[in-house]
Amino acid sequence: MGLRLVIDTSLNGCGLGLFDDSGCLFHIIEGMTRGQQERLPVMAMEAFAATGIKPTDLTLIGVTLGPGSFTGVRVGLSFAKGLAAGAGVPLKGIGTLEALGSHPELLGKSRMAVVNGGRGQVYVQRFEGGSAVTLDLNTPDTITAFAADSPTDILTGPAAGLLAEFWPTAVEFPQTWPSLDALSVLTLDAGSDDLTPLYMREADAIASTRGIISLNEPAV
Repeated sequence: MGLRLVIDTSLNGCGLGLFDDSGCLFHIIEGMTRGQQERLPVMAMEAFAATGIKPTDLTLIGVTLGPGSFTGVRVGLSFAKGLAAGAGVPLKGIGTLEALGSHPELLGKSRMAVVNGGRGQVYVQRFEGGSAVTLDLNTPDTITAFAADSPTDILTGPAAGLLAEFWPTAVEFPQTWPSLDALSVLTLDAGSDDLTPLYMREADAIASTRGIISLNEPAV
């Protein structure tokens, strides 16, 4: 329990939050496709100044690992690693899809998180069981077959609209980036010691496949 700092720079934004057992103490998210490297340290200083908390007061740090932009994921993870090492605080990694699917308003519901992977691909994770999966938008028959075996009531995440036609009865729950409240809970309850990043770029995604299964390749 105790004080938790959570960080997300995996999608088109930069977010940081401070939480204790009673709830959120500081919360900031700004949309940006570049500049996270300069803005994130300033956000951290603002958080510590506003709350009077020092890095060494923290008991846990959580950071999103992607799927996300190459630069964004690297910035957040590098900053979190440096802060955790300097303060002597444990660091936990959270998948971006898991964070999107864990929004407080979605818990207990049948839902699927969707992130645009570029190059005609999307990353999805269905909650009610199921791992993260890569879907190729260039092979709609494959997606149709997957949808038939994976019904869901809610599509969420920044790329949910790309799959709406394949789940026509599903409701879209808009999320541009993960909820920091969800990240705080996941950091405490489900954070991973495996800090392998999951990049959107195909070459990088192949090299870091924790939790990613391609429908075009046999699972290993």
